[in-house]
Amino acid sequence: MTETQLAAGTYEVLRNRLRDASADLRTRLTNLNELRAEVFGNIETVLLSTERVTTDHNCTPRDLVAVGDQFIFGYNVQFGLKSEIDLADVFSAYEFREHAFHAQNLDVIGDERFVSDFHELYRFYKDTRFARFFRKGPMLHMVFQVGKTSRDIKSFKWRVGENRLEYIDNRSEHEVKDPPQHEFRWVRTTRDQHHYGSHPHISIEDVVFVETVGGDLTIKVENNTDSGEGIYAEPVDNPDQTLDDAEIHYAIVGNLVLLKIRPYQEDKDRFFVFNGKINQAMRLDEIEHSCVMLPNDHGLVFPGGYYLQTGEYKRFDHGLRGMRYQRTVAAANGEDFLYLFYNPESGTYIQLRYNLINQTVDTPLVCHGQSIFDGGEMVCFQAQDEPQKHHAIQVWQTPFTNEVIAPEGQADSLLFKVGNKEIVRGMAECSEVIQLIDKDDSYEGVYVDLGKKASDILDGYFWIDKADAEKLAEPLQKIRAAANAAVEEYEKVVRVRRDTQSRTKEVQQSVEELIKGIERGRFENIDDFVATLASLREQRGHSLGLKELRYVDEALVVELEETTAEWAERISRRCVDFLLTPGALDPYVTRVEEAGQKVESVATVAQAKDLEEEIDASGGQLELLTETVSNLRIDDTTKRTEIIDAIGNVFASLNRVRSSLKARVSELVSVEGKAEFASQLKLLEQTTSGYLDVCDSPQRCDEYLTKVMVQLEELEGRFAEFDDFVVQLTQRREDVYAAFESRIFYLFFLRKR
Repeated sequence: MTETQLAAGTYEVLRNRLRDASADLRTRLTNLNELRAEVFGNIETVLLSTERVTTDHNCTPRDLVAVGDQFIFGYNVQFGLKSEIDLADVFSAYEFREHAFHAQNLDVIGDERFVSDFHELYRFYKDTRFARFFRKGPMLHMVFQVGKTSRDIKSFKWRVGENRLEYIDNRSEHEVKDPPQHEFRWVRTTRDQHHYGSHPHISIEDVVFVETVGGDLTIKVENNTDSGEGIYAEPVDNPDQTLDDAEIHYAIVGNLVLLKIRPYQEDKDRFFVFNGKINQAMRLDEIEHSCVMLPNDHGLVFPGGYYLQTGEYKRFDHGLRGMRYQRTVAAANGEDFLYLFYNPESGTYIQLRYNLINQTVDTPLVCHGQSIFDGGEMVCFQAQDEPQKHHAIQVWQTPFTNEVIAPEGQADSLLFKVGNKEIVRGMAECSEVIQLIDKDDSYEGVYVDLGKKASDILDGYFWIDKADAEKLAEPLQKIRAAANAAVEEYEKVVRVRRDTQSRTKEVQQSVEELIKGIERGRFENIDDFVATLASLREQRGHSLGLKELRYVDEALVVELEETTAEWAERISRRCVDFLLTPGALDPYVTRVEEAGQKVESVATVAQAKDLEEEIDASGGQLELLTETVSNLRIDDTTKRTEIIDAIGNVFASLNRVRSSLKARVSELVSVEGKAEFASQLKLLEQTTSGYLDVCDSPQRCDEYLTKVMVQLEELEGRFAEFDDFVVQLTQRREDVYAAFESRIFYLFFLRKR
């Protein structure tokens, strides 16, 4: 087993350990969540009922607001010639009791100063209409639109108490303003971030690189100006712009890079999000008007959906535009968060509910008015196109209570002592660990993040190893150990994958270039067909060879193999049709005749080898043609026979030329061999004489004799096909032995004297 296979096998073992530990952790979290529900209670978001309220006149409802156990309903009535508008023409009050609505008088807003200011407003502004209720801390604003746009407003300010309102003034419309719509700061790029080259781009903190030149907007992850390729591209209106012409802003939020780009001479900004962990970019224009942060840096939420740091995202197709962020409501349990967005023109609200443990946003609730009571009950309605007297108002049960409502008798529980928010935070972090394990390992630094996250949880929560908390520490410790071990193994696997991807890309590009060449080709002679068929066969072989590589994209391999096979079939049929035309094989006939003429003029063995290679190449091409014709289904067998006979005739001529060449080579080898053999023998004699002259000891005689024997063996191998030469070399070996023996005897004789 190779080192690569061993590393891959070890890595798979570690991956399986992580999956097993993840399944164990998931089961324990489910059990812990059930225990938590028993201790702290569990309030789900469900629709309790749909109640109806009736107004005195047909009206268009705009908003409602909860005050203690009552809610105030705001609407607009078209009276035509009525000279004065009363409070009851705009507001009505209801008591919320036992999930039902009971009509009340308007004493809750019956302050004399407010009534006077209300009448003056309608008297001085004839187009006055109620817009909405606006809550800011303990203050409640009744907002009226007095002009043509939603920005032309007047406001009545109240302080909210327990089941009562205290009127403040009618001069506070400057306080009615939306919170910041982006919880991050856009930074504009400067010339210092420009990188020039064949494909210039702008560096965003060396994390991602963007440009709008060359006809498209491109986002790249490599700081390579020699290549224009990126992970995302889309066309721009003006293809002739330079790097300086685009207006580019960015914001870095954890793993995410948010981009706001306006190409040259375009009227609208384009918005993108790039995730550095998965090297993925996507268009996300929904963040233009508002985008805020999810809790614990989980990611982003915007009117059209959400995007998490892990790369998980969802977009809701509700078709609403121009929504503005209003506020975030956090549930007392620390688990649920409500994000409220509002359109001031239509009076439409969107509620997005995020669960910290599951890390998902529920299906958004769209309504035209909403409010939440202290007990968590939410009331909301959807306005109709036509004014009506009867209005359906939904009552929802939600976890957004003012305080935790826990069952009695749980004070001795460990979970109760730890606290619901603390438990929820720990469970949420455990859910992050599970999500990381579920990620594909192309997620950058996944095992480093896993090891760190598991360690942080184990070190950060004292209760994590307690039996009452389902001993979450046990699977977390396994996850930490496996993740730390997987870091090194993953580096080996990454190298294997990188090599596989490189080879796959190389083959894919070769196939694509070959197909483009075929589509442009004219195929005017048989050589064009043969060269193309040979290339297709070669690329098909390369495609099939990819299957032997580990971590290869098998679907892509199948696609490449099928593509080359399909084109080979097409070209083969065209080749057969071409072979049926008169003179189709003339290039081969001519080539064979020329080769036959060259045989007589061959003067050396080297020239003969070159000519032999030409003949073999022609033979291989003819074999390919024969195979092509044989493998195709040709209905008319006479045509197949005709083509094969024609190829056979060329083969016969080729074999005759090959035989002539072999005979010529034998002659040349004989002549050239004798000359070379004579020179080699002469060199051997000179070498032997030189060695004998310098042999002054028996040891040196043995050393030089060995060298001469090696030369003789090499000569025997080179001239083995000449029997006469082998006999001479055998005789020469005996002579050399005799000469060196005589030299040794002479040296012994001298020593004795």
